[in-house]
Amino acid sequence: EEVLELLWGLVNKSLVVAETGTQDAAARYRMLEPIRQYARARLEENGETSAIRHRHAEFFLALAEEAEPELAGAQQSMWSDRLEGEYDNLRAALSWDLEQGEAPLALRLGGALWRFWHARGYLSEGIRWLEQALTANESAASSARVKALEGVGWLIQLQGDTERAKATYEEMLKLSRELGEKGHIATALNSLGTLTLAQGDN
Repeated sequence: EEVLELLWGLVNKSLVVAETGTQDAAARYRMLEPIRQYARARLEENGETSAIRHRHAEFFLALAEEAEPELAGAQQSMWSDRLEGEYDNLRAALSWDLEQGEAPLALRLGGALWRFWHARGYLSEGIRWLEQALTANESAASSARVKALEGVGWLIQLQGDTERAKATYEEMLKLSRELGEKGHIATALNSLGTLTLAQGDN
């Protein structure tokens, strides 16, 4: 209640703008740009920018990972719309992760978002984010890397680059076997099989 009272006080003073979307969408609040710039300057003066940006990145990673299974289910459209509404924040989180050397967070975030990029047609952007995260985590052998490889493979395949997609799936399969992850092994084999059928190979 204290937070809501404070928030409405800021809205009434025109320091924060309340935006309402569709009937089903929750209200969103944003700062006016001069206020945002002032707040950012104060954070920098107090040496709090890094801590706040890290909390921001973790919050949106949690949102993306909550959305991830829903993007393959019956609520795909609703969750895709929700992520679209937060896309500037998700981009900011990815950028900060990569700039600050938080590559494992970027890998997890990209791996959680690839179905969103697929659904929205953001193929090139998704590939770019995933490849940056994978490059920053080249030595990492983890489930997060496997998931990111799956995502970038699918997005590359959708763009018609079958050779790169095949190499990506093969890397995914190799790493999945090293980790002993049967589910990811099956997914990699299925992806390679689907790609082979699409190429018309027997």
